[in-house]
Amino acid sequence: MRRWVVALWLGAVLVGAVSAQEQGAIAWSRDVQRSVALAKKTKRPLMFWVLGRSRSRDHRTERDQKRAFRDPLVLELSKRFVPVRLSRSRYREQLEAWDLSRRTNMDIVFVTPAGKRIDVLSSQGARNPQTLARKMALVFAAYRADLFERELKAKFDDEETPEAELVEALRVVRELVILPASSTVVKLLERPKLSAKLRGEIYETLAVLSTRVTVAALLDRAGGDPQAAAALGRCVPSAVPVMLEKLGSEDEALHLAVYHAVTRICGIRDVRPDRFWKGRIASLKRKENERVRTLASRYARWWKDRYEEYR
Repeated sequence: MRRWVVALWLGAVLVGAVSAQEQGAIAWSRDVQRSVALAKKTKRPLMFWVLGRSRSRDHRTERDQKRAFRDPLVLELSKRFVPVRLSRSRYREQLEAWDLSRRTNMDIVFVTPAGKRIDVLSSQGARNPQTLARKMALVFAAYRADLFERELKAKFDDEETPEAELVEALRVVRELVILPASSTVVKLLERPKLSAKLRGEIYETLAVLSTRVTVAALLDRAGGDPQAAAALGRCVPSAVPVMLEKLGSEDEALHLAVYHAVTRICGIRDVRPDRFWKGRIASLKRKENERVRTLASRYARWWKDRYEEYR
């Protein structure tokens, strides 16, 4: 799977320390205070790896955990958190505040930027990269849904919210891929006198979310709005089945927007130039549409089976 596809389906690049990919494993910070400040700034949850002294740890478990931390999917998902290595001996009181035993060792504790415990994965669960990845995905999905309801939705619903605050809220939705925000973001397009900047921010957010409702909103505008057409091409593969419903549309501009978006997202080769579609031989155009539909559908199913649950 190419790197640009991975970046799209897991979301935008977040502010942080050295890339985990560059280090080959999760980049665990040891500075708790700075990590909490970063979590508050970026609105990312914290992921604490609680460790006792070396002699108190099961070294086979630790070995397996470190292998799990190098798993490509776990690495990508870790960018949605602020990972911190926490010394059990120094933070026993904090463990009690999270309703955990002072003897907690090698567990993963997920915490909000405000310090509230979200969930815990046992040391044994953290040995398995699939178990760890699923837990990270579930925790993050619950966290971002709660964040949207508590902090962001009211800003979108209030027509008096300054544009700068809306732009910042849209940035958060994109970076955290807050899927429950889909309908709310679409409604922003109904506002009169949207600035070009805000409209562009909305389109970009709709593309990142790539849910049925956001893709439908882009399709409704793609035929007459180049910004919306361009945003279609930045959607993730989950958007492809919705787009294919419009492939071959009688609206030539919409058809071209969908054709170029689908072939780009799915990496389909031998793309026909725009002049091809102005030709008179309908059978050739039908054949090309069916070729693209078959390849794109196959790719979208493959992607969904492997990655949809981690969005």
